[in-house]
Amino acid sequence: MSSTGDEPNCLEQPLSAERELRDERRLRRWHWRRLLRGRVRPLLAAGLAGVLLGVSGMAWQTQAGPFAPDAVCWGALSRDDLALTFRKPEDVKAVEAPVLHGGRSMDGPVGSCQLTNSDGDDWALTARVHQLDDRAGDDGKWADEFLSARLTPLGGGLLGMASDNRAWLAIPDGCVGRPSDFDGPTVVDIAQGRWITDLEPRTKQRDGMARMVVKLVNKVSADLDCAGTITDPVERLPKAAHYTRTEKPDALCGIKGLALGKKRKPYHYPMITDGHGPVRTCDRDITGSQPKQRLMTVEDPRLAAIFTRMALKEGDRVRSAAGYGGLGTNLGVFHARCQAGATVFLVQANESGKAADVRTLFPRYVEAEAARLGCGPLELRLPRQ
Repeated sequence: MSSTGDEPNCLEQPLSAERELRDERRLRRWHWRRLLRGRVRPLLAAGLAGVLLGVSGMAWQTQAGPFAPDAVCWGALSRDDLALTFRKPEDVKAVEAPVLHGGRSMDGPVGSCQLTNSDGDDWALTARVHQLDDRAGDDGKWADEFLSARLTPLGGGLLGMASDNRAWLAIPDGCVGRPSDFDGPTVVDIAQGRWITDLEPRTKQRDGMARMVVKLVNKVSADLDCAGTITDPVERLPKAAHYTRTEKPDALCGIKGLALGKKRKPYHYPMITDGHGPVRTCDRDITGSQPKQRLMTVEDPRLAAIFTRMALKEGDRVRSAAGYGGLGTNLGVFHARCQAGATVFLVQANESGKAADVRTLFPRYVEAEAARLGCGPLELRLPRQ
């Protein structure tokens, strides 16, 4: 009998079923679960574990993603502490180098922490632990930024200062020991973004930086097994510094009798340190990382130590029975001993054609400040012009 096209062929059914059975057995033979049997399984399991550990390890190093801790920078700062610094503190990523000390560091405690988020590098914040000294020749740059008139002394006997984008605080001597006459204190400093130049400082942001640097010092000190904590300094801080627009030609930087001569008046208003602290700085025309002119008195002996080599080697010798110093084309520096100990006086011009102004202002400024501190007259004898 012939079959029609609508009727299935009875001979095709067993063949089709048999083919499907063979295909199913072949698929079972290559099922992925078989790959995990025997020697292959431990190899794949180890590889998968390695991938997971590598991913989690990278997240730990950068402190980002689901493993990011709530506290950053050695566990000192919470996300709330970063609210005045970053628009989205919850997105901040931290890259940290642990604080090394004791036998692991030749130069005392040292460490760093960098915080970034989507705001970009201009708003990145870097915290460091390091000892100040001028052996590497880079403390001049540190002084340009961290001893600026823009910073307010923290007061209360603390060796530290803060502004809206820079802050620093010395770790107590009782914790790390008192440095030598050529080395400065061990400090924690924080810097956010590029150096702000001609804008008026912002008090609210400065207060946030002051709180952060105190918390960092307290955490580092605790990790060094030091007793005691530093309290919040913000309540005693004055308003942030501002440009002085009432300066008189015969009282430059607010110092009566200090003048360039013939009632010459500088082209730019000065910013002067507000409050009593380790330094009194008068900066003028702050248009870059350095002011065009700086007159500074370093009153704290621990901080004055970072200028010792400068006073010994800079420029031609300035003679005095009360100390030593040098005078160059754009810099005059003198090291003396006042009531509180070692003190440094500095007059600096970071522009060409100002050698005559430096030579005029330097001896007058040093004598005026020495009189204020009760250690004058110093009777400086300048080198030949």
